[in-house]
Amino acid sequence: MVPIFLLCLSCVTLIDSTVLTDVPFKPWLEEDPPTVDDDLMHFIPDKTYTEQKVNIQLFYECHCPGCREFETTEFNETVVKMNEYLDIQTYPYGNAKTEEHNGKVEFKCQHGPTECYGNKLHACALDIIKNHTAALQFNICMMESSQEKEGSDDRAADKCGAHMGIDSTPIKSCANGAKGIELLQYYGVESNKINYQYVPFVLINGEEYQGENLVKAVCNYFSEPPPPCVFIENLKTIV
Repeated sequence: MVPIFLLCLSCVTLIDSTVLTDVPFKPWLEEDPPTVDDDLMHFIPDKTYTEQKVNIQLFYECHCPGCREFETTEFNETVVKMNEYLDIQTYPYGNAKTEEHNGKVEFKCQHGPTECYGNKLHACALDIIKNHTAALQFNICMMESSQEKEGSDDRAADKCGAHMGIDSTPIKSCANGAKGIELLQYYGVESNKINYQYVPFVLINGEEYQGENLVKAVCNYFSEPPPPCVFIENLKTIV
């Protein structure tokens, strides 16, 4: 896991980052998030693995230093090496707050309005990019330290889109419109069900992860380890 000083605690006072919209407040408690049917670009093929899969849930916010560190290192390695053996859900909301004022949605994010928008970009990428592994890698790319400022903005979306062969225009349009608001609201509802105290917050098969090697931790959950886990174990034996 990332150093404790990089974690973003939920007890920290939120920056006044109100984002008012004309979209009515909707309780997404029993609804799935909306999906976009546009036929987009070329994606990395999803691999299939019919045996046991381990579930990973990652709760984060896009401008948190610890989230950026974790996603671009441990989590990225796990996605690259293990994606076909995992069921991964990510929730780009973190320590934000969603409120209703006069029938309108209001978001407040820990690192200000730009983080609210960045979280929407992440939510829209997950919704629009039909290949889930490609969507995860797109969002990881937007959080890379090589991105300007805090990353996860329009410029980062364009840069990652160009690198991966993904059209970033629909993703940005989603983040700037009603779709982005609805998706972020949905992720807020799902995040609040967990009641975590900091981000990044990771669950593996429903159990909190607090280790330093996510790939190794995930491997421990398989009753019959897949090839990447066997390879890692063999390396330990050789060493």
